[in-house]
Amino acid sequence: MMLWNLMLGNHSVIAQRGTVQARVMNGYTGLIFNQIGAPIISGNQQSYNITIHDSRTLVLEIAAPARTPLMIQIQPITEILNHTNSPPSSIPFAWEAAFCNEGLNDERMARNQAVPLDPNQNNFQFEMSDYQNLPGNPAPVENRVKAFLYVYGRLGPIGPVTPGYFTNSMNIEVWY
Repeated sequence: MMLWNLMLGNHSVIAQRGTVQARVMNGYTGLIFNQIGAPIISGNQQSYNITIHDSRTLVLEIAAPARTPLMIQIQPITEILNHTNSPPSSIPFAWEAAFCNEGLNDERMARNQAVPLDPNQNNFQFEMSDYQNLPGNPAPVENRVKAFLYVYGRLGPIGPVTPGYFTNSMNIEVWY
């Protein structure tokens, strides 16, 4: 059964089916690479990164009973597009992701234990781990342990493109 489907953009997702629930954390508004004081410049051939420890990283929280099998499918993109031009301008995009399923209910603790996923693969299978009774690890709620999926990436190198709003959708599906 598919739990939910997410497009990377300005979307907020909370989904629940049975005893499994998923939500986007941290008020996510999209992987925004352009930063105040560090604009992206057309033709500079630079790359811009959002890493796993960046506050702009997408964090998906999955809560389910221990030992629940999950399958995550990522339909990746390789570029972002500016559709105001004809033909559309594009900038290369390389996605990265990491997953933590160590029975840690604290997102910050889990981020430090996350294992990078192979970007050449788009299907991943996991079984929810048992809760770890560690100092600072919040107790499970309603017998659900948490797992976290982190999505981030690299934009560029930036070639000569027309300035504008570049976007694309990347679908992430969680099945159980």
